[in-house]
Amino acid sequence: MSRFRAVLFDMDGVLVDSERHWNRFWREEVFADARRGTPTLDDVTGRNYHESLGELVEAYDLPNGVGHYAARFDEHAVGVYGERVSLTPGVGELFAEGRRRALRVGIVSSAPHDWIRTVVDRFGLEPLDTVVSAEDIDGPGKPAPGIYEHAAAQVGVAPEACVVVEDSVSGVRAADAAGATVVRFQRDEATTAIDGADAVAEDSDALRETVLELLDGK
Repeated sequence: MSRFRAVLFDMDGVLVDSERHWNRFWREEVFADARRGTPTLDDVTGRNYHESLGELVEAYDLPNGVGHYAARFDEHAVGVYGERVSLTPGVGELFAEGRRRALRVGIVSSAPHDWIRTVVDRFGLEPLDTVVSAEDIDGPGKPAPGIYEHAAAQVGVAPEACVVVEDSVSGVRAADAAGATVVRFQRDEATTAIDGADAVAEDSDALRETVLELLDGK
């Protein structure tokens, strides 16, 4: 019998191919405003955008406040999630397989709840046992472990009983620090193991195989 009782998925870069849209947005709409130093995607990928903006405004002397940039993010998100992103092939089947095995299935994302809801509704991802946003955490988001500790508690299992699928370094580190078993997924890229990742998957087929092998105890 598998020791795992839940499978938790990050959203951006895992469930949907949104990272390329956000990477361009960060570069053109935020990084280009830097008046001191050069921000990089390593500063922001996988993290809550409000937290990242707060740090960038100060560290790189951005001319506008967090509220200004956050409003532009919210405007951009409508088109990104409502029209442009695609669902990762095989995700629906993975969700269904988790339910067939009586596992808890959930989404754990740095994104706001309304962005997550757009994806869930558009692609028909219900039923879900939990949907956790960085908005739910009274403390720092990824790479801190609190968001995954909270998600595990929401579904009534220990973090050690969770398989987590993440793509970003921040996400992997958050899940690992919480005690979960972590699969790192990066679509269309050479995926490398990083500290905290228990397995890697380079495409959607490999992701499905890797998650199922873990659930089967292989």
